[in-house]
Amino acid sequence: MNAVLRLISFDFRLYLRDWLTIFWVLVYPVLMLVIFGSMFGNQPGLTEGSRYIDFYVPALCAMNVLSVSVFTLNINILMQREKGILRRYRVSPIAAPAVLASHAVQGVFLIVAGALEIIIIAKLIWGIAVSWPALLLLLVCLLFGCIGFFSLGFALSGLTNTPGAASGIAMVFFFPMLFLSGIAMPLDIFPAFMQRISDWIPMTYFVQLVQGVWHGQGLSAFGMEFAVMGGFAVVMVILAFLLFRWEN
Repeated sequence: MNAVLRLISFDFRLYLRDWLTIFWVLVYPVLMLVIFGSMFGNQPGLTEGSRYIDFYVPALCAMNVLSVSVFTLNINILMQREKGILRRYRVSPIAAPAVLASHAVQGVFLIVAGALEIIIIAKLIWGIAVSWPALLLLLVCLLFGCIGFFSLGFALSGLTNTPGAASGIAMVFFFPMLFLSGIAMPLDIFPAFMQRISDWIPMTYFVQLVQGVWHGQGLSAFGMEFAVMGGFAVVMVILAFLLFRWEN
């Protein structure tokens, strides 16, 4: 247990020194919030009496889970493998689950920090309504989504050997999910064929889940979303362990 705690502490310091991590988690979402919020923030939302910004805030929190997964966790594990850090862990009492768990802890910290930052800024600029029950449910759903998407990032880290290649494959996953899941803009404005494509993207169900609970719906209303996300998580966890490598 002491070895795992020291590992978590070591990884935490590494993450805070990584400017790419800071950008993707704390800067990029705020840029998206300001840009899209300035253009569409006060336009009508998906339900009567709501605004675009009210649905965009939880969607951005979901986007943070995706970006932390495919960029931050993916590339940081690969860089540790490239530098021989994971190879040194291999001859210690630290097992692969402990390595992945340590990175997951860093990811959870970043997700919570990023979500609170987005909500506070949206509250200050657009005066969004924030209730404690909705905030708690949002955080619970974000953590649930972390299981599948973090595992996706871990699996991707085993497919390449260089940070450049890892960034390239991360973009292949990130941008289609960003634009086809309802994060950047509502799915209702897409052509029918694009909406059918979005039905096959796990991120779509994740966005619907976090938007729903943020607007006061109970967890029981999202059986389909939980089923899809749960199945996705099972597959990704298996792939994460199958593709994990100690060295290039």
